[in-house]
Amino acid sequence: MNQVGKINFKKIQRISPSQFFSMKNCAYKSLLAEAMNKKALLPVSANAYYGTVLHKMLELISKGQIRNEDDFNTTFQEQIKLMEEKLIIVGYDFFVPLQKKVKDFIMKKILLKDHLRIVSESPPRVSNTKFHSEKWYESKDKLIGGKIDLVIETEHETEILDFKTGAITQDILDDDGEVNSEVKAEYKEQLKLYAYLYFENTGKFPTQLSLVDLAKQKFTVDFSENECNTIFGEAKSLLNTTNNCIDKGTFTANPTEANCKYCLYRPACSFYLKHIETDNSFNDVSGSVQKVVKFQNGNVSLYLESGDKTYTVSNFPMEKFDELNSSKNKKINVFNLRKESREFFYSAIKTTIVYE
Repeated sequence: MNQVGKINFKKIQRISPSQFFSMKNCAYKSLLAEAMNKKALLPVSANAYYGTVLHKMLELISKGQIRNEDDFNTTFQEQIKLMEEKLIIVGYDFFVPLQKKVKDFIMKKILLKDHLRIVSESPPRVSNTKFHSEKWYESKDKLIGGKIDLVIETEHETEILDFKTGAITQDILDDDGEVNSEVKAEYKEQLKLYAYLYFENTGKFPTQLSLVDLAKQKFTVDFSENECNTIFGEAKSLLNTTNNCIDKGTFTANPTEANCKYCLYRPACSFYLKHIETDNSFNDVSGSVQKVVKFQNGNVSLYLESGDKTYTVSNFPMEKFDELNSSKNKKINVFNLRKESREFFYSAIKTTIVYE
């Protein structure tokens, strides 16, 4: 049975632009991540692990380390193999092989290869144009810092580009009820923080902020120097306030679907575990083990009691019977379930994980 263990909180020394938006919505998540040395307590989707591979490939392409199709194919296989080996080591072998677990695996690979074609077919770089790939930028006080995917500098212009392997935009309803597609707020804030870090290191702001997806679509983010200054101040203030929570012992969290659904530290969050005792909208359940039944087909069902509710979780594999049965009358938390049509009925899936 998985256990979280004692949580030893420690101060966050620095936050990155990519971390800011999530931390702003729930700083407690960042504190838990720091306490766990950023070791996730739950698996993410196969798509997320594949996304990490794709982003690494984009980095190598933009650095010019992958220049032709042979380089691409060899490096791609190496990166997939490395990721699959990591997944097996941490016990997530159900994601292997990634090619069979990721939707549109081949299509995304083809789109990625198109980025290589742009590099190989592009004209020679103008002598006064500088390219900085995956370069680290941090504030002078070292409290905010991160790597920028690509910075393109000319004599009079500077563009900051950030590569994304997932959706960059989301649909937003305007005041007239019309649906508009806009760049996600978290990406806007991330780029504006990068712009300020660039300013702190060079004494000038970039002239353009852009996001690029796998299909080579470019999305420009409007910004002002004042906006960048403001967000930078907010990030520093947030870091200070969050760290003060440790000294004062006054922790709070914001358990909502948006904040918690994909949080990898839910098993360690007392606020979330308390929340799901009364909110059944999540695919996680918490309760004391009342009964464990093994059926002739080998499947195991778990019956949990929480207040006046009884949860039924079916489809556990046979090898889980002894472990679950030894937890009778103990309170456990079960994560990553599939919700069935009947209320309070769930099924275990490959990513389901149980914590005491």
